[in-house]
Amino acid sequence: MKYFKQLILGIATILLLFTLSACGSSSSDSTGATADSSLSGVVVDGYLDGAKVFLDCNNNLEPDPSETMVWSGTNGGYTFDLPDNASQCAVVALGIANQTYEHFDNGTSEMLRNNLTMVSKDNDSYRVISPFTSLHWYYMNNDNMTFEEARNRVMQELGLPSGNAVFEDFVARARNNSSYRNMVQTSLRMGEYMGYYCSQDNSTDNMTVKMRNAFRYMHQNIGMDNFTDSDIRPGGMDERFPVRMGNMQQ
Repeated sequence: MKYFKQLILGIATILLLFTLSACGSSSSDSTGATADSSLSGVVVDGYLDGAKVFLDCNNNLEPDPSETMVWSGTNGGYTFDLPDNASQCAVVALGIANQTYEHFDNGTSEMLRNNLTMVSKDNDSYRVISPFTSLHWYYMNNDNMTFEEARNRVMQELGLPSGNAVFEDFVARARNNSSYRNMVQTSLRMGEYMGYYCSQDNSTDNMTVKMRNAFRYMHQNIGMDNFTDSDIRPGGMDERFPVRMGNMQQ
């Protein structure tokens, strides 16, 4: 009887250890990789409220029915579930003319006058989508630059404080940093020109081509350094730089 009790006690102990081990494995799994992870960020030129934000894995800059899509909030914020194996996909924001609001840090806001498509190919879990990240995407896709080469070129070309500034929320940083305040002005000028040009480009319905055309046109006919010129004012791009379609090369 003594040995029988010891046997029962031993079996019970083994079962208890097995149960605890199983529970521990379950807890570990819950904090590890899951089928879906969260992706969040901000859409910023001024902060875009009511922009369509979607995951773009086929690189066509268009919201396909199978792609995850949400709307940005008042401060440009967005969050959605990121499916497995999609961390390297681009995230696109589409601001819609006469529907999407652009909020500025001084408390004012206005509706977009033209559709504005921006894209980010950042590989972080928090992704800023802006004219700077769009130019970074352009260099990677059009000029076959590496991620780092494209980041460094945007930084050098536009005089940004650092390579990391390409992917930062520069509106938030501008509140106590003059270098980032310059970025806000540059971004507004770039964003307005991107939206204006794409709305006037009737050469194609393909948004990827429109984006490439817009950046190519800026380089050929204006020069990116001019976007730091204080004489260029948001709202004045139409008069200062009229679109000349004859100068475009497809």
